[in-house]
Amino acid sequence: MTTLLSPVGTADPITILGDGPMLHIVRMRRPEKVVLFLSPKMAGFQERDQRYTRAIELLSSSEGLVAPEIQLIKSDNREVHRFDLFIDEFEDILRDLVASGEHVLVNTSSGTAGMAQALVALGSFGRLDIELLQVTTPRNDTNKKDDREDPDNYDVDLMWELDRELEDGETDRVTTVQTPNFSERLLRENVSSLCHSYEFEAANELVQKMTSASDKTKQMVAAAAARLNLDGNLSAKVFGGTELSYKSNDLLLEYLYVMEARLKQGHYAEFVRALSPALTELMRKYLQPYLPDKRYMVKKRRGSDEVYAYNIDAIREDKKLSDTLNIAYLDKKAPSYINNVAFMSLVKAYCKDDVAVRKLEQLRDVEFAARNSLAHTLRVSSRSSIEKQCGTPLDRTMALLFELHGSANPGLYERIADAIDASLNGARA
Repeated sequence: MTTLLSPVGTADPITILGDGPMLHIVRMRRPEKVVLFLSPKMAGFQERDQRYTRAIELLSSSEGLVAPEIQLIKSDNREVHRFDLFIDEFEDILRDLVASGEHVLVNTSSGTAGMAQALVALGSFGRLDIELLQVTTPRNDTNKKDDREDPDNYDVDLMWELDRELEDGETDRVTTVQTPNFSERLLRENVSSLCHSYEFEAANELVQKMTSASDKTKQMVAAAAARLNLDGNLSAKVFGGTELSYKSNDLLLEYLYVMEARLKQGHYAEFVRALSPALTELMRKYLQPYLPDKRYMVKKRRGSDEVYAYNIDAIREDKKLSDTLNIAYLDKKAPSYINNVAFMSLVKAYCKDDVAVRKLEQLRDVEFAARNSLAHTLRVSSRSSIEKQCGTPLDRTMALLFELHGSANPGLYERIADAIDASLNGARA
């Protein structure tokens, strides 16, 4: 009896390009039993629409075969990139399968990088009689972000009808892994995949395990992970002198690049919450030629942070400023810092760049519409719900931020991932 153990991931069961890895192995190897390993998130998708079992049933029916026995194993582990946490879990499953005399196939192309690494490690130990399988993508290249459907809006029957494997004939994309360096190669692919998803922390954990990765490559990944937290010390060293160099004199630009990465990752609420300090700095920038900081504000320490506080004495001496900022209110309330409502009032009153004013107003409208509710309430934070509330596409919000900065080159973290790829491939050569 042939049994397939397969984690499932967002490329399963079917993408717009064709079979996902799990379904393609079932199509090509026709196991009598399929054991699906589901993280809590994937288990939720299965419970919602049975997409994984339904795809296997559709495949079996279309080819006139008896559907394989299907067993679902639902993991409680939510730290899905933790390689070490899956070792014991997978080992127990595989030992039971091997002990029953089954020929065990193992899909290493689905699930998370941590799952794949755990399975590869178990296979490379040589103590379990298992066959590790890898499935190339239908494009015979690395996946692109648009290759996968939105798992939250997935129709398995529609995807089955669109499955290109049915149109293009059965091209076997399954390979049995036999090379001694498989673990290194799989690590390399997983590091690359994580980097292109801007998951540099997880990529850093994996690349440190690679014996073939150079010290330079490992530093590049570590630097990118730190840079996403605006820690540029290692980036300044690793990327210095290149177009990827850390802009230590332009923290706003580095902050915008982080916002862009979070938006591409789908962290929509985090992106909107991050808008306020970026907008503050952009409004200050456009005020400077007409209203220098010292005329209305002073920088003060509040704990470990530096805040922009009102310079009440200077404001009181300037009638236009007093009227714009409502000096009577300031005298009465004495707020501790200048908020974006006040900055926007100053921009409207003083900035003579009408185009910039309009763009800043658009950003302020987004902040007003959605930022506070996302920061202070528990609520749905899907892209569609946030864009409906804001009235502006989030991509347009990001574009406005870059336009107002004036010297941004969007796509920094994708270029960093490309540079890491080049270094990884150099190590392989």
